[in-house]
Amino acid sequence: MITSPFKYFIKRYYSIDLKPRELKRMLNLWIPFIFNRIKIINVSNDFRKIDVSLKLSFWNRNPGKAIWGGAIFSAADSFYPIMLKQNALCNGIKTQFFTKSTQVNYIKEAKTNLMFNFELTQEDVSNMIKILNEEGKYQEWHTVYGVDNNLNKCVKVKIQPYLRVRS
Repeated sequence: MITSPFKYFIKRYYSIDLKPRELKRMLNLWIPFIFNRIKIINVSNDFRKIDVSLKLSFWNRNPGKAIWGGAIFSAADSFYPIMLKQNALCNGIKTQFFTKSTQVNYIKEAKTNLMFNFELTQEDVSNMIKILNEEGKYQEWHTVYGVDNNLNKCVKVKIQPYLRVRS
């Protein structure tokens, strides 16, 4: 029996039995997300869609009353690798994973809350599985937009996750 909450969360995080509700809870309790006012709204049952909200607040506002770039980066950074890792696990492939590279393009100031809708298609997942089986590593680019309350695209983020097959 695991008595340490940290060890329990780590064990569940790398488990094929991880439930979307558990992932949402774990990430919403992560201290950097709490301080940056980042909240996971929804995780789909197949881990192919995650909706994330970045709330404009005193803690992440710059002198121009827009959201700091670092908070925007934090809200976009980790979700594609997590989604890909879980989809690989569901296909019987254990991986090491992280964000290899990120490009953030600021389209306009984010003066309201931002929403990020991370989504993987079945084709994305099939392509990842094929590449992992053939090459042992995956590092394709994915794009997500940060949309404000007025449905304006404020940020375009290109993320290059890196997954390597573990034995």
